[in-house]
Amino acid sequence: MNKQRGLTLIELMVVILIIVFIATVATIAVKNARTKTRDTKRIYDIQQYAKAIRLYAQENQGQYPLENGYLGRNDAVNTDLSKYLPNLPSDPSDKGGTTGSDYYYYYVANNICNGITHPTVHVQNIETSQADFNNNGCPEGLGGSENGYANAADYLIVID
Repeated sequence: MNKQRGLTLIELMVVILIIVFIATVATIAVKNARTKTRDTKRIYDIQQYAKAIRLYAQENQGQYPLENGYLGRNDAVNTDLSKYLPNLPSDPSDKGGTTGSDYYYYYVANNICNGITHPTVHVQNIETSQADFNNNGCPEGLGGSENGYANAADYLIVID
C-alpha cells in the first residue's frame, strides 16, 4: 500500500491563514511603534526649542524672540535660536517640502493664561492620542485660553 505524505488542502489553507494573521498583527505593531517613536521625538524636539528660547531670554534681559515663525525652517526666529540650538530639529515626518516644520513658536497675545501673555512652542500633527502628549498650555494648572493659531496645536509648551 502506498501512503502519500503531505498536507491536505484544508490543512494547507489553515497554515496560510495563521501566517497571514501573524504577519498582519506584526505589521500593525510595528506601525504603532513607529508612530509613537515619531511623536516622542516631536515632544523632545519642542522641549529643546523651549530650552533654547529660555536661554535666549536669559541672555537678552528677559526679552523673548519677537518674531513668530516655523521652527527648523528659514524664519527669523531660527536665526535668533541658532546660537543655543545649532542643529535645529525638524519634524520626523517632514520630507523637506515647502511647508517646512510642524513646530511653531508664538509670542502673541493669543496665548493667555490667567490674563498673562506667554510665549509658546507648538507642535502640530501628533499622530497618537495618548493623554501624556496633551497639554492645556498653562503652567501649574492655571486656567487659560488658546485662541487664534494655538487651536491648531496638538501639543503646546508654555515658556514662562
